[in-house]
Amino acid sequence: MKPLMLHGHERSITQIKYNRDGDLLFSSAKDTKPNVWYSLNGERLGTYNGHGGAVWCIDVDWETQHFISGSADNSLRFWDCETATTLSKYETKTAVRACGFSYCGRSVMMTTDRQMGHDCV
Repeated sequence: MKPLMLHGHERSITQIKYNRDGDLLFSSAKDTKPNVWYSLNGERLGTYNGHGGAVWCIDVDWETQHFISGSADNSLRFWDCETATTLSKYETKTAVRACGFSYCGRSVMMTTDRQMGHDCV
């Protein structure tokens, strides 16, 4: 096993996820931009613009067609991996701290901060 250096985020990385095949890495960071990397050499393949705050969580679906990211901008975004476009955005009342796809890929989950008057989702 050899370490892989990812150069590209401007602030600290908050989460990294492999896709099912293991050839791609998806990263979230405090710099507001999720990234995708080639896992064999660390080459950055794409940067996804759209969040307005730190991105706390990321997950990729089974087929590597879509990924989700949750942010301190109080949103969960559903992305197209190939085109780097946001397909949908779900707004919350507080920061999204964790997110994930179900194994079948038809459902997603997320957690948010609990703050006065707002329940966790």
